[in-house]
Order: sequence, then C-alpha cells, then structure tokens
Amino acid sequence: MATRKHISKSTRLKVYEKYNGHCAYCGCELALKDMQVDHIQSVYWYDGANDIENYNPACRMCNFYKSTMSVEDFREQLGKILSRLEKVFIFRLAKKYGLIKETQEPIKFYFEGVRTDD
Repeated sequence: MATRKHISKSTRLKVYEKYNGHCAYCGCELALKDMQVDHIQSVYWYDGANDIENYNPACRMCNFYKSTMSVEDFREQLGKILSRLEKVFIFRLAKKYGLIKETQEPIKFYFEGVRTDD
C-alpha cells in the first residue's frame, strides 16, 4: 500500500487547471484554495500512484463522499441515493409537492464530458 505524499503548490495548480477550475465529478466551480486533490485510484485500497495522472480536482463534498472508492464504485453509490432518500419523510413530502424532480438519467461525471488538451 502506497502512502500519501505532500502535494506541491505547482502540482496543485496543474490539477486545478485539468478541468479549468471545476470539480472533475460534479462540475461545480472551485476556488483554488478550496479545491481538494482526489486520488482517482485510491492510494489506500488500489495502490494508486502519487502523480498528476492519478489526481483529479474535487470539491469537498465529492471528495468526501468518494473517499477511497473507485470512480465506478462512486458512480454506483451515487445511483443509490434516491432509493435511500425515499425512506425520509421530508423527501417524500417535497417530491409530492413537486419541489424535487427525479431523473433516471445515468450518472455522468464532469470529466467525462470535457475535452482536455493533454
């Protein structure tokens, strides 16, 4: 199992620029100071590398939820959120009053729709 290493400011900037200041997963705009560097392949579970090819810019929420999951496991867990929310009364009430609209669209990450100039 590899260990995490310190990520230099110059490497952080390159990661930030990978998707023009957007989270690689949800696509929200990020301030450089708020960006978290996600290991695409987890250092902990998948012996992922500590290099720029294995780094993605992520917002705090996506990085926290993805944790040590692979990208496909992350996608699968996101797909289960609606069924989990159905158990919560306030979600069902909001849905009943049209405040929430469900979609059956497949989950597509921001990085899957953005072309990079590598």
